[in-house]
Amino acid sequence: MGLRRGFLVSGDSMSPTLNDRDVVLIDYKARFAAGDIVLARHPYKKSVRILKRIERIDEQDRFWLVGDNQAESSDSRTFGAVSKADLLGKVTSCLRIV
Repeated sequence: MGLRRGFLVSGDSMSPTLNDRDVVLIDYKARFAAGDIVLARHPYKKSVRILKRIERIDEQDRFWLVGDNQAESSDSRTFGAVSKADLLGKVTSCLRIV
């Protein structure tokens, strides 16, 4: 079992799967696969953390990340694929705040 910590969702880029102010549990030792929701470093703003879904992994082990709410998401459609080093962990569960 890996190290897990809570992370507060901010914004609507992953709605309806994850909503603003939901709390997700992140596994920092997880392996990644297409379809997983991950916590990653923003490729241009390294202090910013983003939650996105892995849409695909290319042959150079680069990850294409997208938001479920594409109208509200800044993702790989804007900044391109990210390296595995930019992936911090995988979402394992969510606490919905109502």
